[in-house]
Amino acid sequence: MLRRILLIIVVGALSGPIFASEVVEKAIRSETAEEAVSLATAEVLAFISAGKSYADDDPEKFYRDAEFLLRPMIDFTRFARNVMGPYYKAATPQQRENFAESFKWSLVRTYALALVEFGDGEVAVLPPRRPPRNPNKVNVLQEITYQGRTYAVAYKMQRSSEQVWRIQNMVVEGVNVGINYKTQFASAMKDPQYGGDMDAVIAAWSDVLEPSDAADVSTTSETAPT
Repeated sequence: MLRRILLIIVVGALSGPIFASEVVEKAIRSETAEEAVSLATAEVLAFISAGKSYADDDPEKFYRDAEFLLRPMIDFTRFARNVMGPYYKAATPQQRENFAESFKWSLVRTYALALVEFGDGEVAVLPPRRPPRNPNKVNVLQEITYQGRTYAVAYKMQRSSEQVWRIQNMVVEGVNVGINYKTQFASAMKDPQYGGDMDAVIAAWSDVLEPSDAADVSTTSETAPT
């Protein structure tokens, strides 16, 4: 279930149809993180409709289109760095780059096809509970109502020096996605199957995630991303 929820959340918060790049660009350059999430969310139904028409017949195109949409809004490089945790410092620049790319595509491929299962849903961005300590680092709270159930989501958003908002982590129903992936990476590095070989872990990243469905591994409960 969390696999489907995560896809709904990622796309519901970030995506628009392929032809709506201007909307996505406007969203990520919004004055506030809440506005960024709200503007992008407005495009989700059009993308879902378009995706259903070809996802089964041409899944590779669907993956590419999903990546095209997610790329502007998710800081895949920073996300991947956090997932590597203490192993990041030991990694070579090439290994860091390889993992960021592998991480990006595993995330896209794992959840993209689940998108077509998302039907009618209502998404609401909640007003901030209090002014942020740092206006460029904000946790955005969101509620998604899907098939009669409401899911709570928190996004860790950061605004770059270019004044662009990007997601660096998220918490879904109390499950910290970044920590889940970090736990998986650390476990793989200690797994005799890979013999502590970072290149092997990076190459097998999609397989590392698959047995436990990634999102369901941890029971870490937090109200906001860290």
